[in-house]
Amino acid sequence: MMKAIGMMSGTSLDGIDICLVDISGKDDYNYKIDKFQSYSYDKTLVNKIKEISKNDTSTVQKICSLNYEIGYAYVDAIKQFIKDTGCNMTEVEFIAIHGQTIWHNPGQMDGYFSSTLQIGEPAVIAYAFNKKVISNFRTMDMAAGGSGAPLIPFVNYQLNKNNYKNLAFQNIGGIGNVCYLPKSKKLSDVIAFDTGPGNMLIDGAMLKLYHLDYDESGNIAISGKIVHEVLNELLEDPYLYSKYPKSTGREKYNEEYLDNLIAKIKVYTNKNEDVIATITAYTAYTIIKEYKLFLPDIDEVILSGGGAHNKFIVKLLQKNLKAKITISNQIDAYEAFGFAILGHMTLLNKPSNLPAVTGAKKYVILGNITNPPCEE
Repeated sequence: MMKAIGMMSGTSLDGIDICLVDISGKDDYNYKIDKFQSYSYDKTLVNKIKEISKNDTSTVQKICSLNYEIGYAYVDAIKQFIKDTGCNMTEVEFIAIHGQTIWHNPGQMDGYFSSTLQIGEPAVIAYAFNKKVISNFRTMDMAAGGSGAPLIPFVNYQLNKNNYKNLAFQNIGGIGNVCYLPKSKKLSDVIAFDTGPGNMLIDGAMLKLYHLDYDESGNIAISGKIVHEVLNELLEDPYLYSKYPKSTGREKYNEEYLDNLIAKIKVYTNKNEDVIATITAYTAYTIIKEYKLFLPDIDEVILSGGGAHNKFIVKLLQKNLKAKITISNQIDAYEAFGFAILGHMTLLNKPSNLPAVTGAKKYVILGNITNPPCEE
């Protein structure tokens, strides 16, 4: 038996998720969450990440500097995790980090090479804890012709394959993504893609209109009215009709997009709660629309990520989908948990992408290994 740490910091920029994972077994491995904590990013760091994620405010110097600054933020978060949970680092075999995505272009946008960049220097973490660090999980899939995302569907398959019901795992982080597991148990039958915006636009609107980081439990959205004229227009977005494999991110749903969206809604209402209700409904209805366009029969939808706490989103999904809606018992930990599993696959020299999901030409081993600076 070994222990590992998985770390995730997503496009919602709400902080760093850390998961201590127990790994046991041989060949047919068992994975179990031991401890989990989430730590908010410093607001100054959030602003720096937003700056370098936009062409008009980014510089090479800022990107280079922030790569290391985020690495040190990860180190500080792990140190706090050790204090909070009593995690014994001598038992930890490796640390797997997703890193902070600042640009993701799988479709040769604007004539540039398909590419992706997650920052958070792994050497900083390896040096601080004298541990092996696995990072950069998306690049090998992209080198093989894939979109480099989504990657968690491999984890969903490993943990939940069954022969009695069709499952849809819907994560609602900054971006929404779904993984459909048919009861056939065939790896090649797994379907997964980004459904569209998750919390990113909601959180951005909350900050602009209410000076709050998010809409707790969806309470403000619940108090407002949906502006259907704008919602119907949004649901004609060509991305929603694009066939999978597909993925999206802050490059599309950025601040300019949000400003234009708020202005459109304000034509019909002067109430901020209506703006939040409409944007929140957009997240829910993108999920509903994508399911109806691309997924076969679903018996159960299992929600995870911050958006699973939003009662307005959950209510709309329950109203418009025939499937049973379940909130995951690993609602916030799942992605950090997943990257620990993906890191373990890297160390085992086993592929962990799904070509049918990402569009890659073949199965490949994901992740780069940064060795510890010295033997313990």
